[in-house]
Amino acid sequence: MNKQTNIEESDDDVVVIEERDRRTYLYIAIAGVLGLALGGLIGSTFTASKWETTYQKMEEKYLALEDEKNQLVINVEERVANVDNEVSEKLELKIQEQQAQYDKQLLALKSQVAELEKVNLSLEEQVNQQKSKIVEADQQNVKLNRQADMQATMFERSRELFQQELKVKMELEALEKEREALRPKIVALKKMCDDYLQGTSWEATSDSCDKQDEANSRLSQINQMISVHKMDLEQMKALSEQLGL
Repeated sequence: MNKQTNIEESDDDVVVIEERDRRTYLYIAIAGVLGLALGGLIGSTFTASKWETTYQKMEEKYLALEDEKNQLVINVEERVANVDNEVSEKLELKIQEQQAQYDKQLLALKSQVAELEKVNLSLEEQVNQQKSKIVEADQQNVKLNRQADMQATMFERSRELFQQELKVKMELEALEKEREALRPKIVALKKMCDDYLQGTSWEATSDSCDKQDEANSRLSQINQMISVHKMDLEQMKALSEQLGL
């Protein structure tokens, strides 16, 4: 009975000891948890303080970078504006130079066109003068052709006129010779006719009066022909003067 009692007491002690051990472990666990929590809190507090400092530095750096970025943007905008102005000025200057060159070339072209117009006017005037000369030459040629035709005609007429004049002169000369030769014959025939009519000469024949009449008729005819030939010669002379011969 005592042994049983002791055994039971021993069991209670074990239980107590076990319960104590369990509480100790619990306290230790709680202490560990609290230590961990406190360490974590302290670490967290330190970490949070360090992080806040780092954050502030990063924020300051960010703000500085933001300012630097804004300033860079402003500088870039200013540079772009300056570049645009510079490019615009250079472009305007280039345009002005190009325009001045074009104006110069245009002025030179206008001067060349003016010179060409003068040359063209001069050539047109020369062409007109040449046309006038050609017209004058044609007129002169026509005139010369007419003169040549007239001269040819005049030459032909003058040749005919000379031939006719020569023929008339020869005929006139022959008629005058015949008239000179016929006059003494008429005188002789008149005497013979008178003698025959009066019967004063045996040599006078009955045909003496007929021969005298024939001779007088021929003399009258010769005188008429001589007058006509002389008139022809006068007309030929006047015609020769008109022809310039």
